[in-house]
This record gives sequence, structure tokens and C-alpha cells, in this order.
Amino acid sequence: MKKQFIKGLAVLLALSLGFTACDDYLDINVDPNNPPTSTPALTLPAAQGELAYVLGNQFQFLGNFFAQHWTQAGAANQYCDLELYEITSSDYDARVWGELYAGALQDFRFVSDQAREDGDRNAEAIGRIMEVYTMQVITDAWGDVPYTTALTGLDDPNPAYQAQQEIYDLFIVQLDSALALIDEGADTEVGSADLVYGGDMGLWRRFGNTLKLKIYLRQAYVRPDVAQSGIQAMYASGAEFLQIGETGDVEFADQTQNRNPFYQTQVVFRGGVDVVASNTSLEFLQETNDPRLDDFYAPAETGAAAGSFVGVDQGVECTPERTGNQSNSVSKPGPAVASPTTAIPFITAAESFFLQAEAVARGWTGGAGGDAAELYAQGIRASFEYLGEDVAQVDQLLQQPGVAYPAGADVEAQVEQIITQKWVSFNGVQGFESWTEYRRTGYPGFIDPSAASNLAAGIIPKRLVYPNTESIRNQNYPGLVEISIPVWWDVKD
Repeated sequence: MKKQFIKGLAVLLALSLGFTACDDYLDINVDPNNPPTSTPALTLPAAQGELAYVLGNQFQFLGNFFAQHWTQAGAANQYCDLELYEITSSDYDARVWGELYAGALQDFRFVSDQAREDGDRNAEAIGRIMEVYTMQVITDAWGDVPYTTALTGLDDPNPAYQAQQEIYDLFIVQLDSALALIDEGADTEVGSADLVYGGDMGLWRRFGNTLKLKIYLRQAYVRPDVAQSGIQAMYASGAEFLQIGETGDVEFADQTQNRNPFYQTQVVFRGGVDVVASNTSLEFLQETNDPRLDDFYAPAETGAAAGSFVGVDQGVECTPERTGNQSNSVSKPGPAVASPTTAIPFITAAESFFLQAEAVARGWTGGAGGDAAELYAQGIRASFEYLGEDVAQVDQLLQQPGVAYPAGADVEAQVEQIITQKWVSFNGVQGFESWTEYRRTGYPGFIDPSAASNLAAGIIPKRLVYPNTESIRNQNYPGLVEISIPVWWDVKD
């Protein structure tokens, strides 16, 4: 049973919104020999909450803009840097790099280390799994980053940058050791303090397997042989993955400082004036008669189109041709993705099924795993269920052009269809993952760069710029890497 975000973590909201900051908070070289007095049960929810705030706030905006679910409204310019693709070394420094390393990652490491000392194998497994999850977010955002020596404190004040390929290989080792620790028949001291699964180790095993499958599929184009052999071994061992109703997320409450961070940032503090529906996503939902349209977006409130769904072409309101239209005259993010109680998922059941569908479609499961078309349909059903939509509508949606599974097509066409519906399910739900999967695959193929882009023609950002604090503090800082340079696994044209 999952627990809602607790009041003791409310301070994380202020940190993630940038209301407080200090130099020590940015330093990833925390002395592990002098941790604050705590326990895994106290530290785990703090780490889960901080990671959720990054994914639900800064990375939610970033991903949903770059994946073209959201765009800048005409009456403001708060997020025009995202439309211009002008990301600087200070944009994701204190409030993201610092929170992910010195906050979430350090805390997950403490959980696993202390749990090992306490003899709590299950808590140790949770800490290790979430450390890998957090580190994948970091490396997928920046590419080569410190990992092995990142948390060694004063022993190594200048952590080396490791190649992303090496980091990905370490992920598999870490996950295998974490999964081997799990004892579903034993209790764990973190128990109900676990905000994601309430200490249910069967769910954590399936979460870990699903994360491992995602890590292999991220390498589908750069190292297909490694991906295929790893996935085949998983299926041969009988690995189970997240099912409908098993999404791993952090929930929120409609209470001051306990609300969903996007809602708190955009609706409470900004008055909802900045973010509106991108026509790239909205028009696709309209063309395919997708019932999730009114989950992802709300109808325009005023103007000639009041009561209708109206979007904005990506980035146009950050160009000289901007209309200046008020945000209330177009569609904003809808109730299922922008309410005070909207949960922030780490891995959804929909993502799990789309991962499985891709693995089967590629023929990498050794004949196991079921049928790709049915797994694809299950992914859509899981998305409906998560949004609170009637799952009975899925069968009709699957008959629509643009949604029907191309069972007789070649592998790449099937993968494109799977990723396109994964992109739909990520709308306002998993923004960072939506952008990341677009970078990996190039799908959906109908995404064009923002009208305001300052990058070369046809380019959508492929990474984040290393933070300024690294250039100042870390002698191993690799220098500026432009956002147009792909990360290691991004090799598909």
C-alpha cells in the first residue's frame, strides 16, 4: 500500500522551486563518513520525495516542452528558453544536479549502506534499485557523468567522469545484486515509510526487472547485441514486470506544500499563465479520436473557442509572430496531469507494457513474453486505467488509423507504433522520459523542432549542459558539451 507524501518532506518543495539554496547543497562530494543521524525508514521517503520533485517540476517542464506535449502561452515568456533551445550551465545546476546528487542519490546510498549494516536485505535492495533509477536519470540528461567516485566525499574531491557506456554496464551489475537480495517473505524496517510500494517486495522485484528491461532497450540502437542477449536472459529466467495497477509513483495531498509540484509552480504561484497545449500532441489526439484528450488537456475557458480544445504550434509564442493570446483562450494541461493531487510516477504500468511490446516486436525474448500487439494494447489500457478512463474504450481506439497495431509490418514500423503510443501515454505524466525516448528512437516521426529554435535546422536538444558548479569545483570537469551533441545511446538518425 502506497503512502502519500508526508508533511515532514514539505521543505523539499521550497528547495525544488529555488526558494532556498546554499553552496554546500550543490556539492556532490559529501563526506559519507559523517552522515546526518538517521535511519533507512526516515531517509528513504526523503529521497523518493526529492527525486519526485525533480521529475515533477523542472524535468516535467523540460521534457513536456521538448517532447511537444506543452508549449509557451502567448501572454507570457517564462519558458521561452525551452522553446529557443537555449539551455545554459546555470539552468539545471542547484535545483537539479545538486538535488539529484547531494540529495536523492546520496540518500539512496545511505539507505542501502545502513540497511546492509542493519541486516535488512529488502531495504538495501530498495536503496540500490532507486540509486540505479536516479543515476539513469542523471546520465540520460548529461551523458558522461561522475558515478563510482561521485559519493566518496573527501577521499576524492574531484570525481572522475565515467563514460555512459560504462555506467550502463554498472547498472546491470547493481540491479542484479539488488534483485538477488529481495526476500518477499521477509519484512523490511522501511515498511510503510516507503512512499512507492509500502515495502511490498514483490512489487519492488517487478519494478527492478522493468527498470532493467528499460536499461537494455535504451541500448537498442547503439549495442543491439548486448540489449538482445540481456533481454533474452531476463525472459529465460522468468522475469516478471509491472502490471496494470502497479505503477511506482509518489502521491500528493491537496495541502499547502504537499501538492503536486507542477500544480504548485504553475497554477498556485504563476496563476496558470505560462503552459498550454502543443498542437503536436493535441492534434494527434483529435485525429485519432482518443478519449484521453480531456485528461491531458482542458477546454479553452474564454474567447471564440471557449469550451473547445485549442492548441498552439510549438514555440510560435516565442517568435516575432507571437499572438499574445491569453492562456485561458487555449487549452491548458488537463485535470489528470495538473491537479494538486496528481502523482509523480517513476515507472508506469503503461511504460512497462510498451517496453515488453518492443522487446517482443524486436524478437529479443527468445520466443517468450507473449504477443507484441496484445502487449501494445495492454500499454494503452494501462494508460487509460492510470488516468481514470474507462478501459472498455480501448478496443474501439485500437481500430483507429494511427493507433491500430501494424502486425504485418516490419520490425521498425512496429517499434514506431509502440513508441508513438508510449509518447501519448507520457503526456504530462512522464515528461522527461518522453523526451528521452524521442531522442533514442526519433519517434514520433512527426515532431519538428520548435518554431523559435536557435539550433541548426532539424535539431531538438539532445542533452543538458554540464552545470556551472562542476566547472568551478571539479578539476575533472570535461568542458562545455553543446546540447546538440547526442549522448552515447542516441545514435539513430
